[in-house]
Amino acid sequence: MSSDLGNMLRILQVLRDEGFVDALTDVERLVADVDERLEHVEQVENDAERAVRDAEAALDAVDDRLEQFDEMISLLEAKIEAAFSIGFFFFAIDRWTADDPFLALGLLFMGLLGASSLAVTVRRLPQVRRLRTVGRYATNRLDSTDDWLDDEEDEGKSK
Repeated sequence: MSSDLGNMLRILQVLRDEGFVDALTDVERLVADVDERLEHVEQVENDAERAVRDAEAALDAVDDRLEQFDEMISLLEAKIEAAFSIGFFFFAIDRWTADDPFLALGLLFMGLLGASSLAVTVRRLPQVRRLRTVGRYATNRLDSTDDWLDDEEDEGKSK
């Protein structure tokens, strides 16, 4: 028991010491300063997170614009290919009527190459892809309707 009293007296003596009190005050200030810095760091992190979200939104907008630009270029490409193919066909007809069959066949071949390239380009166009999707959907709906009608006919025959 006397050792406990001795320990308590030593602690009271340390607590009365000005240096210890100053050290505790400094520690409290340091903890408050650290808390303030942490709040500032959290604010910076939140700002950075907001900036990243804004940047992602901007990149998505740029992607959308690039996709529209790509669609426009595909349309222009299809128009140019169509014009060249038609031109080759007309020149082939002109050369054929002018009794130049070899050049006419060469021009016809070039027109066919352009037409095949045009078919590939047209197939890749987003508008054509959408039309194919709608066509597939309509076909599937009609097929499911036909199946339903077949089921009704089968039920009618069994009665």
